Amino acid sequence: MTTSPSAPPAAPPAARLIGHWLAGLERAGIPEEAAAVGRGCIIDTLGVALAGAGADADAARMAREEALDIYATGPCTLLGGGRRCAEGAAFANTAAAHALDFDDNCYAGFVHGSAVVVPTALAAVEAVGGTGADLLTAVVAGAEAEYALAIALGNGVYEAGWWTTALFGTVGAAAAAAKAFRLDGDRAADAIAFALCGTGGLRACFGTGAKPLLAAQAAANGLRAVRLAMRGGTVPHGVVEDPRGFARLMAQGRFDAMALDELGRRWHLLDPGIDTKAYPVCLSSHAAADAVRDLMAEHRLDPSDIAAVRCVVPPVVAANLTYDRPATPGEARFSLPFAVACVMLHGDLTLDHLTGPTLTDPRLRAAMERVSLRPDPGWNADPDRARLAPEGADVTVEIRTGQSVRRFCASARGTVARPLSMEAHTAKFLACAARAIGPAAAQRLHRRLLAIDALPGLGGLLDGVLDGGTD
Repeated sequence: MTTSPSAPPAAPPAARLIGHWLAGLERAGIPEEAAAVGRGCIIDTLGVALAGAGADADAARMAREEALDIYATGPCTLLGGGRRCAEGAAFANTAAAHALDFDDNCYAGFVHGSAVVVPTALAAVEAVGGTGADLLTAVVAGAEAEYALAIALGNGVYEAGWWTTALFGTVGAAAAAAKAFRLDGDRAADAIAFALCGTGGLRACFGTGAKPLLAAQAAANGLRAVRLAMRGGTVPHGVVEDPRGFARLMAQGRFDAMALDELGRRWHLLDPGIDTKAYPVCLSSHAAADAVRDLMAEHRLDPSDIAAVRCVVPPVVAANLTYDRPATPGEARFSLPFAVACVMLHGDLTLDHLTGPTLTDPRLRAAMERVSLRPDPGWNADPDRARLAPEGADVTVEIRTGQSVRRFCASARGTVARPLSMEAHTAKFLACAARAIGPAAAQRLHRRLLAIDALPGLGGLLDGVLDGGTD
């Protein structure tokens, strides 16, 4: 059967669109505003990864032990100490970056993009002896490819129960590594297609060490897909559109190819942008915690003044925050009563509060009993509220005198709508990194990261920092 001369040509498959865009991307083609956000992602992610690697976090420890045990020695830095091949470093460092749930989010797919992309890009650029500018380019490439595909497939993937950080993170990792290794368009498309064929992850893992380990697995799998493509491994590029493929199986058939056509014109690091966490817990709890913190400050309330805190939230928030009475730090990261009670008692929620002694404190347990969560099934019926407050909270604080005060918080501090100041970003990095390498080394590393474009090699980034040396 012949095609009518008037029939429009078939659109290139998604993997090929992504692969050829990756091959053509250069540092000079990235707008400075997007590059600045990418630089911020590198700084924030390495800060929380150093904290994760230095903390008593089981997932980060297990991932590093696994990397040391099964991966070959190589040129790539393990943030917990030692060197391994690129795949091993990406695996260990991604687990560290996500172990404390303090890494950034993006509403393109509801993903923790940087926790997977940044460690993978760092490992791949170290492996090829690249520059700081190469690292920044690889991070932007991985982030943009992942977010564009997530937008093309829609948030129904997350709502169906897939954990999109692991699912799309494999694509982000493959894209970052493909850029670092400078694959041509077809080889990069092979890597993206192979990564998509084997990806997965379930939201059932929330609150457990499986969550950072699945992110780590996504990083390693994405990097492996690139290495196999470099060896000549090929996969049909139409794995998204195939009747047996990704869009039908994961997204109920939804796929908007126009989202991929916008690569290089719409920069997802800017729109929808990156949310940088102010608290080291699931972002779904941040708006309620902020509302309580603000109400207590405005009305000069003491914790003993509060009889009850009632939080009305979107369904997705209730689906994410499933631990009403958490017993472990991992569960506490997915508990709205914990986040609100912690802010009630301490005025803040930091890494120092995610400990056994804090969780067993009778005052905290009593405060959690006063906090309730109710999902509003009609939250998303208002398109503006669904768009502007996807993880918002309508909070009422009942005071023992019989009065009540109310606050609707559409967006938490650190989100795109309410970004952290540069000073707050810096303070977060220094506090996180200093937990692992000390204040002086954290300051040195921060200065180097701010000048990432000028670094002639990544040996100059981490050498002398992880071992306590000087500039």
